[in-house]
Amino acid sequence: MKQFKFFLMAALCSVFVLSSCSDDDSLSGTPPSEIVKAFNEMFPNATNVSWTTIDDYDVARFYDAGTRAEMMQPNCTAWFSRTSNRWSMTDREIPFSSLPAVVRSAFESSVYAQSPWTVDDEANVLERAGSETFYVIEVDKNENGTETDVDLYYTLEGKLVDEVIDAPEDDNHIDFVPEQQPMTPREFIADRYPGARIEDSDWEDGFMEFEIRHEGYEKEVYFNFRNEWVGTWWEEPRFSSLPDNLWSNLWSKGYHDIDDDDIDVLDSRRGIFYAIEAERHDDDWLVIVDQDGNIVKEFPEDWEDGWWSDLWDEWT
Repeated sequence: MKQFKFFLMAALCSVFVLSSCSDDDSLSGTPPSEIVKAFNEMFPNATNVSWTTIDDYDVARFYDAGTRAEMMQPNCTAWFSRTSNRWSMTDREIPFSSLPAVVRSAFESSVYAQSPWTVDDEANVLERAGSETFYVIEVDKNENGTETDVDLYYTLEGKLVDEVIDAPEDDNHIDFVPEQQPMTPREFIADRYPGARIEDSDWEDGFMEFEIRHEGYEKEVYFNFRNEWVGTWWEEPRFSSLPDNLWSNLWSKGYHDIDDDDIDVLDSRRGIFYAIEAERHDDDWLVIVDQDGNIVKEFPEDWEDGWWSDLWDEWT
């Protein structure tokens, strides 16, 4: 069974995590519920919200009426770490006139405020978790048919700390997302599972496994050799905790004889998933359902005949 747990985590991560790990990847999708909750608490008035995954971050683009009253177009992005599910940075567009006076004064005393430079009528504010806020002013000039753009980064005190020449048109300021110090496994468990009691820990098949007791459940929490959380596994005997539409979705796909005595839960960076054994056309299947009750993966009964090993090797 333990080997199967590792396999399932590998398969799920290949679908929901590995697909978004390349340097230039940007994927649409719904982030984990913890991130959505944190976003809604931080930005209760946000509208026109859309999500993408960029590297190790879930990024929301949205409209905030408090920053620019212009046609309800998205004018903010909020970055959340997929490792910690915590807010990392907000990038807001504001009118140049709304910049702090000390920042405007510092700019107006610089060469960039003089001809042939022209300044954009909007600026950006980069609010960063645990780090200094930056104000970004965009200027450009055209000399002898050559156009030059410069992004100027100022601190709240009006100090010019960076000048970026000819930044990409779609620059998302990812280089200014503050690095977060990784938590140790025990710190992670205390943060994600408040009140959990660690009962045992050991290395299993290349993973550090912590056995914990949390909210009445016996859970197994796995970390890789880099101390990065892989996933958490436990059995779910309380059917009231399952998504309301789970059963109807299974029945609509032709599944029957559902084993409701053996439902396992996987908590991962992409959300909660349920592993359910059922029959279809006289064959046994393992069905993976997400936290909204949608079927996301189906495995035939012969899953352990060897085809999964290559996927597992690739993931680890």
